[in-house]
Amino acid sequence: MVNSVFKSRITAPLAAALMLSACQTVSMPKLDLIKSPEFSADAANIGKDFPRVKDAPFEPTDIRSDEQWDKDAQTMMALRDGPHPLNPEAGLSEAEAEARYKALKAKVQAYKLDDPATGPVQGFPNYKPRR
Repeated sequence: MVNSVFKSRITAPLAAALMLSACQTVSMPKLDLIKSPEFSADAANIGKDFPRVKDAPFEPTDIRSDEQWDKDAQTMMALRDGPHPLNPEAGLSEAEAEARYKALKAKVQAYKLDDPATGPVQGFPNYKPRR
């Protein structure tokens, strides 16, 4: 037990030292992208594009007043809490719904007859698979 603790006290700092020395041996090339020809125009105008801090206003000038905030909030609450009348449309009668269903079913059948991959819609008595 004492021997394993002693080994771990020596091994951990030794491993850390080896990792740090390995990282130190890697040398990165020194690249200055600002001096490259691709960025020369941007580097020349770098000071002209950005506003200066001393030109910034001390406090914002485009903020709504308290009265305007209150007015807008009251308008939003009135829209939220106001009456929302429902205008339901009259539904189809049973006969009208059945007729519409049959018309749409016939339209689908006509479309499917032109499709060589699927053939007529399944569920019809004259259905014959084309396989």
